[in-house]
Amino acid sequence: MITRYLLKTLALPPTLNFLVILLAVLLLRRWVGLRNTVIGVSLLSLAIVCMPITSHYLARSVERHPALDLTSLELADYEAIVVIGGSRHRAAPEYEGLDIPNGRTLERLRYAAYLQRRTGLPILVAGGSVWEDESPESVFMQRVLERQFLATVRWQENASRTTWENAVLSKQLLAEENINGVLLVTHALHMPRALYSFRKAGFKVRPAPTIFTAHQKISIDVLDFVPRASALYRSVAALHELLGLAWYRFRYE
Repeated sequence: MITRYLLKTLALPPTLNFLVILLAVLLLRRWVGLRNTVIGVSLLSLAIVCMPITSHYLARSVERHPALDLTSLELADYEAIVVIGGSRHRAAPEYEGLDIPNGRTLERLRYAAYLQRRTGLPILVAGGSVWEDESPESVFMQRVLERQFLATVRWQENASRTTWENAVLSKQLLAEENINGVLLVTHALHMPRALYSFRKAGFKVRPAPTIFTAHQKISIDVLDFVPRASALYRSVAALHELLGLAWYRFRYE
């Protein structure tokens, strides 16, 4: 898992840009013009992905599944809500050292609870332990859903470490009760990769994305071209999903 996370980090800005600059400095000492060009292009590309205009259109290219329309939903076709974990805060001191869901996971849980109130469907929480010393994400996901959002959880999938494993292991769990049709809850940015995985696992899936970051058109002004840390974060998140989906299609086709 460490190797996978390291490779992922190296393949994305800003680490990729700084790595290219370092290699240019070390390997292109004799070719000053080429070295400076490589460094300039790397810095320029980093500035571009830090622009809000860039992050908006990158996110928009990924968030292609619309919000779930409950008025047109045929509930007879779906038997469960599956909500995917989005990581944790470890050993939160204000919660007596318990692991708690991070912001992404909380946003997904909130929407899953809302969908349960509207549909009455049972919930499966999906998320295992990335590192051996951690408890599964599904444990605190269930705790938060039941204690804070007053929802009920019927199943825990607690062994997965990736989105692909979320899908495969959830399928094994729900197949025991002949459940195939699910509403899939995750972030709009994450939905294409999650949807691909769950469909490949054999589910009939209705996407139920939450937290859209680029669903509205923007009126472009000069500030949209000023680099910002928040824009870099959103650009990297979108590029991560594009890269991840491409890898899944190569690896699991």
